[in-house]
Amino acid sequence: MPKTRSTGGFIIVTIIMMVVIVYGSLYPFEWSVPENGIGPIRTFIGTWNKVPGHGDFVSNILLYLPLGLFGSRAVRGNWFVRLLCVTLLGGALSVSMELTQYYDVGRDTEVSDAYANTMGAALGGLIGVLFRGDLRLPFLRELSANPVATMLLGAWAAYRLYPYVPAIDLHKYWNALKPVVLRPSVDPLHLFHHLAIWLSGALLIEAIFGLRRAAWLFPLFVGGVLFSEILIVSSLLSVDEIAGALCAYVIFLALAGFGAAPRAAVASIVFAAAVFAERLSPFHFVHATHGFGWIPFYSFMQGSIDIDVMSFFEKFYFYGTMLWLLTRAGIGLRWAAVLVAVGLFASSWVEVYLPGRSAEDTDAIMALMIAAILGLIEHDTEAESRPVPAK
Repeated sequence: MPKTRSTGGFIIVTIIMMVVIVYGSLYPFEWSVPENGIGPIRTFIGTWNKVPGHGDFVSNILLYLPLGLFGSRAVRGNWFVRLLCVTLLGGALSVSMELTQYYDVGRDTEVSDAYANTMGAALGGLIGVLFRGDLRLPFLRELSANPVATMLLGAWAAYRLYPYVPAIDLHKYWNALKPVVLRPSVDPLHLFHHLAIWLSGALLIEAIFGLRRAAWLFPLFVGGVLFSEILIVSSLLSVDEIAGALCAYVIFLALAGFGAAPRAAVASIVFAAAVFAERLSPFHFVHATHGFGWIPFYSFMQGSIDIDVMSFFEKFYFYGTMLWLLTRAGIGLRWAAVLVAVGLFASSWVEVYLPGRSAEDTDAIMALMIAAILGLIEHDTEAESRPVPAK
């Protein structure tokens, strides 16, 4: 029997992505008409040949990639219609933001940003089309059937492998290996952090491909990531990362005899402990050095776009994976969202006693937003898998 095509959840997620883009593009919403300005359109067109920095260009692509990805699942029609719609949507949204930024204090109006944003929407749309549930290729069909796990792995790769540029330099390869070969050292906290990340990655791979195949796919995944880090500019290997992967694999195999829920429960405890330990390290608490920020995403607005986008993907992976593991352990998504949001809010409040930290409500709000996104995606995925009763 044919399957239903529910797109309501993906429509809502696409709208959420648009709201996030508008908020991030126009904050702090301080408007002013530039003195001796030539107008937004002429300023925009006048930058057509400006060469952007690599980091900003890649970050602008990644900023609009989720919009294209979710938008392609929200639009009905064949693959060309879906891809065309999300590309036009991304381009129109980007151009409108660039023109509006002409009047936004502290913002720049540049054509290169629109180029990158439109490319990001198109790339996300292409990924969404390729991973559509009706694909015949088994590998892609399995990824599409488990969109949450696939999306979390994608977020992990997006922040871990940045800036995605391989170096053709033997000295760089040697420099990447030096911390392992010449200066091997182990930091218990960093080792635990990497163990938790690799263990969660193993369970995500298992959720997509099954336990048996995950037992040999996970080592290939680890090897591919570590090899990529040797090649990628500015990436270095560490003993903590390699040892963490080995420990995670041993634990993953040791837990294979238990049910899915107990294994997810163990992984969720380990992962949550690693995330909160990382947030509060080095545990050198002093008298309150700054206040608590109540403006959502305030710290994101103060940094460069490449750092902000990478931070967003990193947090999306951490908080999304915590939610996913808790639901796999048997806790409902609503309660999981409450637990994660409360934990993040409490740890953020404690950060006022840690020098150099940004204590604000952003992480708790992000957890609630991610929970909503995961819930909407799961709802539509389940609806798509239900057959339509014959008339």
